[in-house]
Amino acid sequence: RATVTTPPRSAPAVDPFAPAVAQFEQTLAWARDLSVDLSAEQLERKLLVDAREVARCVLQGRLDARAAREREAPTAPKGFTLVPRFRASARALQTVFGDVTVRRLCWRDRNHFIVRPADAELNLPPERYSLMVRRFVAEGAATRSFDTALAELGRQGIDVPKRQAQQLVARMAQDFESFYAWQQAPVNDTPAAPSDLLVMSCDSKGVRMLLRALREATRKAAQEERGRPRGDPMARRRERTHDRRMAVVTAIWDQPPKPRDPDVIVDNLRPAGQRSFAPELSEMPRPRNKRVNATLTNDMPRAIADLFDEAERRDPAHARTWVMLLDGADEQRRLVEREAERRGVRVTIVMDLLHVLHYLWQAAMALHGDEEGEAEGCVRRYVGKVLRRPMADVAAGLRQSATLRKLTGKAREVVDRCADYLADRAPWLAYEAALAAGLPIATGVIEGACRHLVQDRMGITGACWDLPMAEAVLRLRALVSSGHWEAYVAFHLRCEHERNRHLARGLEVAA
Repeated sequence: RATVTTPPRSAPAVDPFAPAVAQFEQTLAWARDLSVDLSAEQLERKLLVDAREVARCVLQGRLDARAAREREAPTAPKGFTLVPRFRASARALQTVFGDVTVRRLCWRDRNHFIVRPADAELNLPPERYSLMVRRFVAEGAATRSFDTALAELGRQGIDVPKRQAQQLVARMAQDFESFYAWQQAPVNDTPAAPSDLLVMSCDSKGVRMLLRALREATRKAAQEERGRPRGDPMARRRERTHDRRMAVVTAIWDQPPKPRDPDVIVDNLRPAGQRSFAPELSEMPRPRNKRVNATLTNDMPRAIADLFDEAERRDPAHARTWVMLLDGADEQRRLVEREAERRGVRVTIVMDLLHVLHYLWQAAMALHGDEEGEAEGCVRRYVGKVLRRPMADVAAGLRQSATLRKLTGKAREVVDRCADYLADRAPWLAYEAALAAGLPIATGVIEGACRHLVQDRMGITGACWDLPMAEAVLRLRALVSSGHWEAYVAFHLRCEHERNRHLARGLEVAA
């Protein structure tokens, strides 16, 4: 570990790219040799391996050429006031092409202040894996199981153990909150017209977690369940809820208003051959600038507050029409009303028509004794009433129908439950006014986000998550689903450069 104060003795010039040239010529000579018959698949496989090796040699040559230039004219880093000393050092780096060695100078002064200028200039991460490997691992883990993603990368020659892959995913997601705090308008946003609706929605979806990752109450229930015998092994297993932690899913988007007629909505409930209107008449314009998010660490109040933060970024003057689509949960509605009051903004809350349709179907089946054909016509009639009349009148009509049919017991309870649902939520089921104003009345966006953002990845067979890793994967999936992935990657690389610049100077920085 001897230090030097003068450049090392010059050695005979060696072309650092000679191995790359030799590898390419060897591959070309092999391709020209027609004495051995190979299938197209064998040719592809061989050329893929050789091409990666040529690329690795080119990368190694570039790094070696840079290291040689640095050693020929060593320049002390800025800020060194004492007589500096330097020594040559090397580190391994695993890239998408294979392993390379990075040689660079390591400087220090009398206070042992260490600086590695090349690490900062090359933006080398502190771990063994390159930033491109980190990106490949993160993109794979965001869409598939870790085992599947790593197996696919292994077939490409990128071998990363599972534990290290999980660390890379966590590092890739670490700038999520900073990105949205810094990025005032994501690059793929299109300007919203003043008349465009500002639509928000929220919901929750359970994710199976390890015992230590559950919230306190759920963890106690899980511990109690573990001590109970299973019972009949052939009985249908009940869906477990004690091993789930709820992920809060939010969505916000811009959408032009589109007034619709109730008859068009009801017509969509008929079989395709019996419809009188084109389906497009009932469809809302496609959402624009949609941003979705899912979090396991934040609770519903915090997630709704973050949702309102994004809404105020888009409409700081509160000049547009704000709409909140909910599924009928009273707790969500109260949180939204509280947040809107705190910020002094008027939000039109619309509860999902599909949830109303669910209750109407149950009531119709109870009224018509499970005769599906008659129940279908009953549902269409009541949907027409729901879209045109006050909910108190619709609820009273349901109860009157149950009385006239002399329903009792469970059937009467089902009808009363539907009537109570409509009457209790009447202020937020004003569909006639919502349709006239061109507002959406269904929560399809958030329901889809719960499915494709959370369930499709977090709910794969056998998945059981720890909290930090689940949160990191959800963040990556949210960025991809929102169309912000490339912008985030560029931001993340800039943040990494700043962190690596400090590390190259021997300073500790927070992740």
